[in-house]
Amino acid sequence: MINETISHYRILEKLGEGGMGVVYKAEDLKLKREVAIKFLPHHIASSQEERSRFEVEAQAAAALNHPNIATIYSIEEDKEEVFIVMEYIDGPELGEKIRHGPLGVEESSRIVTQIASGLQAAHQKGIVHRDIKSGNIMLTKAGQVRIMDFGLAKVKWSILVTREGTTVGTAAYMSPEQARGDKADHRSDLWSMGVIFYEMLAGRLPFKGDFEQAIVYSIMNQEIEPITGFREDVPREIDDIMAKLLSKEATERYQNAGDFLSDLQRLESSGTSQGEKEEEQKRVAVLPFENISPDNETDYFAEGLAEELIINLSRIRNVSVVARTNSMLYKDSKKDIRTIGRELRARYVMEGSVRRFKDDLRISVQLIDVDTGTQLWGETYKGKLADVFDIQEKVSKEIVDALRVKLSPTEKVVLEKRSTVDADAFDLYLRGRDFLYRMSKNNLQFAIQLFQKATELDTRYASAYAGLGESYAHFYQFFDRNVQWLDKAIESGLKALMYDSSLSEAYAALALAYYNKKSLDEANAAGQKAIELDPNSFVGHWILGRIYHSTDRDREAIELFNKVIALNPDFYSAYADLRMCYERIGDNEQARATLNRSIEMARRYLSQHPDDARARIFHAIELAEVGKVEEAKTQGKIALELSPNDTLMLYNSACFYARLGEPKTAIDCLRKAVVGGYGMFEWMKRDSDLDSLRSDPEFIELLKDK
Repeated sequence: MINETISHYRILEKLGEGGMGVVYKAEDLKLKREVAIKFLPHHIASSQEERSRFEVEAQAAAALNHPNIATIYSIEEDKEEVFIVMEYIDGPELGEKIRHGPLGVEESSRIVTQIASGLQAAHQKGIVHRDIKSGNIMLTKAGQVRIMDFGLAKVKWSILVTREGTTVGTAAYMSPEQARGDKADHRSDLWSMGVIFYEMLAGRLPFKGDFEQAIVYSIMNQEIEPITGFREDVPREIDDIMAKLLSKEATERYQNAGDFLSDLQRLESSGTSQGEKEEEQKRVAVLPFENISPDNETDYFAEGLAEELIINLSRIRNVSVVARTNSMLYKDSKKDIRTIGRELRARYVMEGSVRRFKDDLRISVQLIDVDTGTQLWGETYKGKLADVFDIQEKVSKEIVDALRVKLSPTEKVVLEKRSTVDADAFDLYLRGRDFLYRMSKNNLQFAIQLFQKATELDTRYASAYAGLGESYAHFYQFFDRNVQWLDKAIESGLKALMYDSSLSEAYAALALAYYNKKSLDEANAAGQKAIELDPNSFVGHWILGRIYHSTDRDREAIELFNKVIALNPDFYSAYADLRMCYERIGDNEQARATLNRSIEMARRYLSQHPDDARARIFHAIELAEVGKVEEAKTQGKIALELSPNDTLMLYNSACFYARLGEPKTAIDCLRKAVVGGYGMFEWMKRDSDLDSLRSDPEFIELLKDK
């Protein structure tokens, strides 16, 4: 075919060949320019299905106008040949460049930034490439990236031409879901981009094998080797970014290319050299302390001590602390420390044990460098309960020293600051927090009593007032819509700030109370302050997300709700809020993805926490929504067996069975919830989940005079 003329294109040389056609360099005789031409093979042209795929490629790619995507000029036919005319790139494939050895960090970052920018443009138009690999990335002589070959692209609103259940893409770059034959979405492209990023820095692929099935096994089952394990010039944050790009679960990856670009740009803008790394922010995960006391009922004390350390360390500018809700997922975990650190994206992990017998106390703590697997510091402290404050201060200072973090004068004062000096008040406060986190009506009532007793013992105990404020706000939100609870919440929050104006928990409690009182300006200010003081305040992020959603700022709300889920994957309300935002902006694909993401996270969570009845009933509701009715019924039944007296769980069960069309069971659950103290009758009267019960005499009687 060389030197032949097709239409007004003279074929100059063959550039390459793939499953979807042969590519030639050609001269456009009309416009006097060099182009690349991709021909549909004759044996495929006769197949209407394959030809449709070819046309979809052209239509999809031609709709994209981005400097990092190869330009499609036209789709043409001549002499029974069907072909695409596209931009000719006078430069090498990225794969060819990598074969000469690893690329520098700066060059790799520059290239992957351009790939991500191109993918972001495609994904925003609903186009998924599905075959991103270094062989499909061309580099111009100026070093600019062009993404080639959208031949396997899926257009959101088109008929899906590629048969479902078949793998697409090139084995070494395929995401786990592609390897399984599942649907690929934009996160599959981000996985493949992660493989390229790794390949550039390592000079080799992250997943290897002598044959395709061996590669697929590696993708599905093996973890990548951290780049910093064999390259000293690579910032450790690159390992964190890579781990997120190459997470086996799509829900745990970057959810869009923009988030990846933000992280990469943040790293680049910090401009840290190897010598400056000692001054970088250190990320620490404080795991729940093991309770080795004779009395199992002191679990609250062990967990509370770990939480207090998280709060103390989070106040230090150069220390980033994993949120308590994420760390708590690893309570009693059998995973090794390096795996936990990698999953939490933490360089350092602190673990410990607590033994308490009456007034005697023994606390053992150690800090481990996840990268090297070595213990940086460890100590055992013995004393009386009243010594717990000295021990906390010593542990915090020892960790800071081990991390080689320089403290400002203000931070030194913060570490020495004690929220109370009354050991009994502190014990009551930790008990109160334990009940608060359980969030049933009875538990919240217990929490309120315990926080009140703590403030009676120490009338200036700011943290106890903050806990009291949060308990009141949640009690109003879930169990009793009497405005007195909000007034008490606001009073307690303000009192907490009177004694400690830097207490994030107090601002979070106020944000929750003001939001429920519909004082949105005050709620917004309190939520912003909570996040400023504690970036891990998922309540602060959630309230701001709710405010933005209620004021039609859904795109900003989406960012906040995603942050809430990252901080607290078990906070089911955030998934529902996120879905509502996606639905409002018309992004039904992301709404469905959020639902599927929630289902996946629930399954993982329930495998670790099988006795959480509330999680099960929410899981049942979601399963029913995607048509898995029998599995949903099983989960609903287990939830009722686990917690037959939890009023909030009973109300949600009533909603679940009402939507399933089982009114008798629904009303039975609703009646038990009301008898147990559930009093949100105004909400019951308008909750759309209960619409199928509106004409039922028993339902009418239940709400009579309410």
